Amino acid sequence: MKLQLFCKVILNPAVLAALVPLAVSAADSPPADANFYTLFNAIPYDQLRPLSSEAYDSLPDARTLDAGHVQVEGALLNDSFEGSTPQYYQKSAFVWEPRITLGLLDDLDLFIRPSYAITTDYFDRTTSEFATITTGLKLNLWGNNDGMTALAIRPYVGIPTSNGGEVGAGVDLPLLVRLPRGFWVKVDSEFYTTGNDNNQVGFVNGLSLNKSLGTKVDVYCYVNTTVTTDDKQTWYGHTGLGLDYNLTRNLQVFAGFGFGFTSPDWVSGETRAYDYNPRLGVVWRY
Repeated sequence: MKLQLFCKVILNPAVLAALVPLAVSAADSPPADANFYTLFNAIPYDQLRPLSSEAYDSLPDARTLDAGHVQVEGALLNDSFEGSTPQYYQKSAFVWEPRITLGLLDDLDLFIRPSYAITTDYFDRTTSEFATITTGLKLNLWGNNDGMTALAIRPYVGIPTSNGGEVGAGVDLPLLVRLPRGFWVKVDSEFYTTGNDNNQVGFVNGLSLNKSLGTKVDVYCYVNTTVTTDDKQTWYGHTGLGLDYNLTRNLQVFAGFGFGFTSPDWVSGETRAYDYNPRLGVVWRY
């Protein structure tokens, strides 16, 4: 109950909205030659921003991929499990969601994310299918290269590729806050809508605290919650922690472990979070 109360307070839309006007005063200016770099005129490798990813904590970074470069990221292990599975709910699931990002300009990138899932239900029956291809743009509004904060806007659409996919659209507002002593915070508010048989609007709030341990290792912990306009759905969320290790400036591996938590008044038939989720993956930039 204490964790649930904490998440409701810290991830309240009013709290997140209050950060934005404070951040405006710390906005930075882009490099003088930022507009010179494009998809066909790549930023030199010695000027690349630090490697970042959302594959380990599911929160987008407010910084964009450098112009003219490609990044591929994703979890090679991403299994979720239910400790005690209610009937008609999945017992376990492996989700493969690689993300391919292309740097179009210094402050604009394009991403494509297909999804493939293998699920096992209450009766140990296994199914697998491609579900949805999600694609969108991310525009950095300020703070891409330095400054105390960075803010971006990321609209996207979801295109179903099977019966399990969803037609949808949404927008993320990722905020990055740089703190002293190697700490930084990622905050994201996401609004989305789905257009299948069960039309609904959803609101996701997330927060990730990160700490650099030297030049090679970062540790992180995160929490996010989801609520929808569907009156049959209770709120649910996820939390977890882990680390990432930079093998090179452009190659990173990460590992983490997540937990789910569901509203105490959850009843059968409503969406619920998984119990636990080990995650292991890689990020590569070229």
